Amino acid sequence: MEVKKGSSSSSAGPIVEPTAHGRLPFHMGGALQRIEEPEMRFNFIHHHLLERANIPILSASIFPPTVTDFTRNIRFIGSRTPGVEHFQNVFYAEEPTGRRRFATPVPVSPPKGSIIDASKPGAWCPQGVGDILPFTSQVNNISENCLSLRIARPSGVQRDAKLPVAVWIHGGGHALGSASDILYTPDGLVRAAAAAGKPLIYVGINYRLGIFGFATSKAMIETKQTNAGLRDQRAALQWVQDNIEVFGGDPDRVTAIGQSVGASDIGLHLTSFNGSRNVPFQQAMMMSGTPGVNFNSDPVFVANNTVAIARQVGCAENDDGQSMETLECLRAVPADLLINVTVNEARKARPPFGEGYFYPTIDNDYLNGRPSQLMRTGKFVKNIPTVASWVTNDGAWYAFPQTSTDEDKLLQLYPVEDFNHMVRQDYDGGISPQYYRAAQMSRDIWFTCPVLDFSWQYAQTGGLNASRIWLYEHNATRFTPVFEAMGVPMWRVAHLSDIPYVFNNLHLEGGADNSLDQLALSETASKAIVGFVHEGRPGGEGAGMQKWSSAYPTMRDGQRSSESASRLSIQVIGGPLGLSEVAIDRDGDVGVMTAAQQALAWEKLFDRCDFINSPQMRDEAGV
Repeated sequence: MEVKKGSSSSSAGPIVEPTAHGRLPFHMGGALQRIEEPEMRFNFIHHHLLERANIPILSASIFPPTVTDFTRNIRFIGSRTPGVEHFQNVFYAEEPTGRRRFATPVPVSPPKGSIIDASKPGAWCPQGVGDILPFTSQVNNISENCLSLRIARPSGVQRDAKLPVAVWIHGGGHALGSASDILYTPDGLVRAAAAAGKPLIYVGINYRLGIFGFATSKAMIETKQTNAGLRDQRAALQWVQDNIEVFGGDPDRVTAIGQSVGASDIGLHLTSFNGSRNVPFQQAMMMSGTPGVNFNSDPVFVANNTVAIARQVGCAENDDGQSMETLECLRAVPADLLINVTVNEARKARPPFGEGYFYPTIDNDYLNGRPSQLMRTGKFVKNIPTVASWVTNDGAWYAFPQTSTDEDKLLQLYPVEDFNHMVRQDYDGGISPQYYRAAQMSRDIWFTCPVLDFSWQYAQTGGLNASRIWLYEHNATRFTPVFEAMGVPMWRVAHLSDIPYVFNNLHLEGGADNSLDQLALSETASKAIVGFVHEGRPGGEGAGMQKWSSAYPTMRDGQRSSESASRLSIQVIGGPLGLSEVAIDRDGDVGVMTAAQQALAWEKLFDRCDFINSPQMRDEAGV
């Protein structure tokens, strides 16, 4: 299904079925589609005939790349960009409609002999259409039939290459986003890895969002039809385990990489089923997020939102909205109506995009308790080396620019005088120190302190040797000219700023900074992440990027005493101090610190995170 361009950004708009053209059928997740371009049809037929005749192919570049699963007799037909082969809209689960709406994903099983057109992006999962940010894609093609993957690999990879795999789980507040977003274009990452002699396979996941992915109710909990978006991610990761070898990947060297709620979801996978089942990945990278990003994992709030939507679409008129009858009714509601109502309500409650209206909750199955408590009781999957991070101004989006008094934000740990120096009157306009104070609090509450708590508890309770946990703070952005044009220069190094550096994106859209110095930093940072994917430890050679030190250098195996760390080692990427590794102590003397240590000490991570991660704060937040 496709939503026509020009629909309102707060509504899904009309949905129409596409028309298939051409003659050669292609299997796509249970439905037959057809190749639209005559040239591609000719190239494929010509290539296929030459192969069958055992005639050498001299100019393979004129043909689309192909991957054949000989065991199942399935062929994937992709596309090319310079140095990279792409296979898009590769389905890992059947269409989640009708009885499958809200339910656990069903693995796709194409018939033997299927030829799968993987040359173009597929639909995004249901969400609001229109523009999001200047450097992201416009949303104009949504469908429930969206459970697909985006795969990219270096050109010329052999079937037996056994390359490590990086699997991307996008953010977007469980309300928006797709692996096909231009912000996540994988070409730069794939090319940089190959140029460094460390080639990898990239996989991006689409998963259900909003009410389709995270609705909950008594009936849904009783029938284990909850947290569908999380189950989608797990099914996609399992598909990688079962199938990536035919693309030249190694299923035993998979790194799950997530940003924002994508990072939070990785943490939830580690605590899934109380840690009693292994996860289908061997390493994790969590950018700006751990389970603390989702406040209040109790299902009541999301259940109430589910009921509110059910009432609006006529599915909860005579009961409390949590019955099996309501669930069955919601399954029968036309997709466009359910999308429109949900997007409108979510954005009204959580402007501008409806993030956090639906999100993962305790269901006594996938998630059996508050994540912070599961971590403290050792109920998680062990031995997953982890890189975790935050961005310097991660909280800038979430503070009101008009914040100007103590009545707006007051916490003794954040004295307003700490933020006087951040005011840039001629540049930011009428932004006060109170705004920067509120933004820092938002950053620490939502991102930084949960990252420190999750990573510390993972080592503290025996999940992993402390030497296999690394932290970094990202302190550079390529979005400065975009934020200036948007009228929000005070966002500075805001949420999402780290993504183009990890992806080594050379051509950001929307007027972003594509200058040579930023491209050089992007390549360096990306190669550091490639080092983790390839070798199990972040960092790399050259440009100041040596192998990183572990986050908790003084923690000894068997140490089980402290609620939080007394010493941190953090890799800082970008900013006035460039690339540097900074070690700080809880009781360090500012007078004898280096400039980098003083800059990090200003953040007061020990004292502030002690409070934010305290039992009282965690209880009130429900994390």
